[in-house]
Amino acid sequence: HNPFIHMSFLGLFTFTAAYLPWVLLGFSILVGSSTWVDLLGMIAGHVYYFLEDVYPRMTGRRPLKTPSFIKALFADDNVVVARPPNAGLGAGARFGAMGADPQAQ
Repeated sequence: HNPFIHMSFLGLFTFTAAYLPWVLLGFSILVGSSTWVDLLGMIAGHVYYFLEDVYPRMTGRRPLKTPSFIKALFADDNVVVARPPNAGLGAGARFGAMGADPQAQ
């Protein structure tokens, strides 16, 4: 989704995000590890991108759907984060600085 974002690999050189899989493949070749994992990751990433983004725009159908048991684990309800009662006070008020207690004045 962001192919023109600039990235850096080990601080040695920069490239755009679209080339990240190829940079990682080149690094695997450089260190002598197996490239099969990188190649399979590239294939899986392209298949997922096609089925999640391209195919639904072409046909209007989504072949990849989240299973209902996973949806049940992560409910769509809005989460309300409660603030502690002293959240609006400054650091001095929480640690007993002079003038922080309204009854002391």
